[in-house]
Amino acid sequence: MDRSNGTEGHGSTTLNELRAEFSSTHGTIVDGAVREWILWNTTDLYAWWHSFEGQCQTPLGRKLMNACADQEEYMLKGDNPLPKGWFRKAKRQQAHLDHRWKKYGWGRYSIEKQTAQSLVFAPMVSGIALATNEILNDHRQKIEWHQLSQNIIRFELKPDAHVLPTAPPPPSLAWSAPAEVGFSTPPIFAELTDEGSGLEIGGEAVCLFPADAFTRLFHTCRAYANTVSQERDDAWQTPGLDGGERSVLLMVVASMASLVNNGERPIYIESQASWDALIQHYLAANGWGQPTCIEALESKHGVRFTLRSGATFPFLVGWLVAMWERGHGKASKFTLVCNEDCWHLEVDSRLAYN
Repeated sequence: MDRSNGTEGHGSTTLNELRAEFSSTHGTIVDGAVREWILWNTTDLYAWWHSFEGQCQTPLGRKLMNACADQEEYMLKGDNPLPKGWFRKAKRQQAHLDHRWKKYGWGRYSIEKQTAQSLVFAPMVSGIALATNEILNDHRQKIEWHQLSQNIIRFELKPDAHVLPTAPPPPSLAWSAPAEVGFSTPPIFAELTDEGSGLEIGGEAVCLFPADAFTRLFHTCRAYANTVSQERDDAWQTPGLDGGERSVLLMVVASMASLVNNGERPIYIESQASWDALIQHYLAANGWGQPTCIEALESKHGVRFTLRSGATFPFLVGWLVAMWERGHGKASKFTLVCNEDCWHLEVDSRLAYN
């Protein structure tokens, strides 16, 4: 296997492999198996998760871990199987994992020591490690993780007597739809650097993660009540969504609003024309998706977005609402309606006249 040797800069083996594996279309990043992925800044990932979990009345760390484990098992058993055969088996399997983790910016995982060196959120890394161990040992296991330092995680694994079925394909939600094949390299890949210790953009750690891991999480979260404020619950309308899907969508939108409002991104919206540059810079570049159409409403700040279905859809809605609030400095109201093969998201000031 041709593995990266940690060469720094834009020409490393890792970066060349990423450019060969992924393509972009409609503001999404798609792999060779036509699955959507998200390019996360690891600091944003922490901030988003803590806000998202705070929107729920139930601790979600294990739910996130299980969602990531199921997705990693599904991918490892499908298009990226671990090496088999007796000859130097352990060494070849570790090399395979080194390559995989490095390529996606996950860090490094040691099978022998059961530790990970990673800046990715610990429950997500633990899910990946759990799936790997279950495949290597051919039976289910239980995992506990311990964050020893900012980037060192230790795992404790025990056999699990339960016989569980193989991880199924990602579940279907109201906004689910097959991804589309892209025909060009994601432009933001030109900004990626491989510093040996991980992927970076502008000196900040980033990672690639399959959007379907979050689909699995959101499917689970439909069963839980949210803590979204009554004002937002009244102002954010989603006719057509059932109670569970509406609840988890509002959790995502509220958590994205927190991420954007507590961050330092300069977001200025002077007119409808301002949206195109903002969307390309913050959304499409990182694989969050993009509207197919943007139209002004009759009110001063109102705007209508036409959106495609897909795995990143909840995040896209959340980004657009959060950017609207940040750009106008106002609380939002919105209506999200499915119209045959697309969605219409109308966002306006909560104080605007109908």
